Parts: sequence; C-alpha cells; structure tokens
Amino acid sequence: MGLNILYIAPQYNQFMNRLFLTIFFVTIAHGVGAQRLTVNLADQYNINPLYKKDVLIRTLDSFFTYGWDEQRCRKYWEDGDLKLFGYPFDLGTYGYNGKGVSFLTPVFLGAIDVVPQQQYLVKIAFLPAADSLKGNVGWVLNLIANYHKSNDAFTLERYTRYFTRDWYKKEIGNILFYKESRDAFDLQQATACNRYNDSIAAFFNVPPKKIIYYSCKNPVQMFNLMGYDFRYEMFLSRTGGMRIGNQLYSARNVESYPHEIAHFYIPELEGEKAPCTIASEGIATYFGGSDPKTFKETAASLYRYLLKYPNVPVDELLFKDLRTDDDVSRLYATGGVLAKLIYARQGLEGWRKFLALPCGNMKEALPSLIGTGKDLKQIILEAAKKISEE
Repeated sequence: MGLNILYIAPQYNQFMNRLFLTIFFVTIAHGVGAQRLTVNLADQYNINPLYKKDVLIRTLDSFFTYGWDEQRCRKYWEDGDLKLFGYPFDLGTYGYNGKGVSFLTPVFLGAIDVVPQQQYLVKIAFLPAADSLKGNVGWVLNLIANYHKSNDAFTLERYTRYFTRDWYKKEIGNILFYKESRDAFDLQQATACNRYNDSIAAFFNVPPKKIIYYSCKNPVQMFNLMGYDFRYEMFLSRTGGMRIGNQLYSARNVESYPHEIAHFYIPELEGEKAPCTIASEGIATYFGGSDPKTFKETAASLYRYLLKYPNVPVDELLFKDLRTDDDVSRLYATGGVLAKLIYARQGLEGWRKFLALPCGNMKEALPSLIGTGKDLKQIILEAAKKISEE
C-alpha cells in the first residue's frame, strides 16, 4: 500500500464521537426482519416510492450477512464487475471481527433509481451498535444495484464504473488511464509511466503488467471513486494511493506512480504468506521513494531524523510507522535502505529472502542477510547517509 498515513490526533476521537451522535439521532435504525442489515428510520417517510424496494433490501441483507461466502453470494454481483475487480471480500467481511462477530451494523440509508426501475444508487452506512456511544463510525458506502425483470432480482456492483462514466480514458501501452478531464491529463507523464512499467518488468524478468490507473486529485476524490462518502483514511494525508488487483488508485494528481507500480511486481518474489510490511514497502520505496519524495530524499530524511533522535530503538524503525520531521514514513524509509543493501549483496534472491522473513525474526536475521556483523541501527544510519550523498 502506498497511502501515506499520518498520526491520528487526539481530537479525532472527539470528532468521531460527535459525528456518531449526529448520525445516531438522525438515522436511528430499526429492524425489518433482516438478519444483519437495518433500515434508516427516516426512509419510511420517503415520498418517492422505490420500485422493488423489498427485493433490493433482501439482496443487500443477504450479501452483508453472508458476504464472506463467495460461493453463496457471488450471484448477487454483476459479472462485469467481478471480472474487473474480483469478488468483493472487502465489502462482504467489513464490520466483522476475527471471530466472525459483527461489531458494525450495515444500515440502508436510502436509494434512488438513476435509471427508473433499472439501475439504483444505494447508500449504506456502517454504524456501531445503538447502545454503544464509544465506537467509531465505519464506512459510508455507495453501491450500484441493477434490477433484472426477467428473474425479479438485483445484482450489485462497485461505484467506480458509475463514478468514472464521464471521465477521460487513454490507453498507453499496457496502462489504461482514467482522469477527470482531458485537459487535466498529462500525456508526457503517462508515456513515461508506461516506459517505467516496461523497465521494471524487465528488472523482474517478467512481462509488463496490464494496469488500470485511476488518477485522482487527492485522497478524498480517490475514495469517492472507490465508492466511499466517508472512510477515515480519506483524511490522513494529502496524497498517496494503493494497488488492488490490477487497479492502481492514485491520489497524487499525476500520471506517474513508481512506488505503487513496483507493488504490481513485488508479489513475483513473495511466498504464500503475506510479507512483513517493511519488506514489501521497503522494496517499493527503493524503486519509487515515499510520495512525494524520491528514494534519495527519503533516505536523507531518515538520516536527519536518526541524528536528531539517536535513542529511537531499532524495533521502532522496523515495525512502527511514524513520520519524520519532514513528513516521510520512517518505516518506508528504513525498508528502502535495507532493500538497497540486500539487493547490492544478493540481488532478487536476497529480496525473496527479505520478503519471506516473518516479522518476529526480522531484526535477528537482517545482519546476516545484509552480510555484516555491525549493529543493525548503525548499519541503517550509515547507509541512509551514503544514499543521501549519492
């Protein structure tokens, strides 16, 4: 993931509590014989009768109750959406904890048929239990629901295709770019981005990846495009992005994102288990820096930080993602420095070992992987200095 994460200020919890209270009194949900989904109380006063609303509610309820079961719930999703984005496990499992208990309730806020009796824009909020004023509000999510008269059924799809229906599209090489308008699209950047995609593919000795690149102005627009009216990550940084499947979501307002494109290729070296964050993000930072800074600038920021705060434990550098004084991810920067050292000694095979290291063994195993018996923190400090001076 490339989204830059800022620390959450103490005022955040106060804000969330106020927001929850507002939503709680405005949209108190009541049960409608559903298994998990509830319906906004105010919706009963809607003067616009919604065609086949009962079928729509049943469909939404079934998906949000059993969405973790692809075999059972795949039928509720549009084939075209599944081909483009894959099955929506992220939506089907959201609000459940690791034990399968729902701690956030999906609430139907309302819907409108943007194409009468055929296509509906649906809004869902995930709220804590009504008797709890301590929980944070979850997502506020938009979905598209398509009604099929032939079998009296709805199928759902993510909001993205609807949101970008009027956006400018341009395919360059192996990358299909989406931008809000043609005037805002930078052809020179996009062409260079495609060349970079080709070059990093050659670096990993694999064919270039096919990528769909959504170029957004900022994180708010990026998450709106993904279907969210509210998701707390919208407000953690001014920039960033993420890769999901073959989709690249960029909040940088530019048609180039080396860090995130690297994430399309790093899985070529991964095993079955998810890698420790410092390994995957470190390799991506080696290629593309930590947005908006280059790798050299990222390493320089880390070097200055370590000089100013010499007592920071190495464990925090490896596992705790805080920011340097000039707003660089400390973890990404440390990972990038380590990735450079490992590649210099062992190449791609070294990165394969780096990605395979469990977080619990990372600190002890890194010195031998790098090929030195020095103190690990001193290794990082010296390497960051060297990179910043290259």
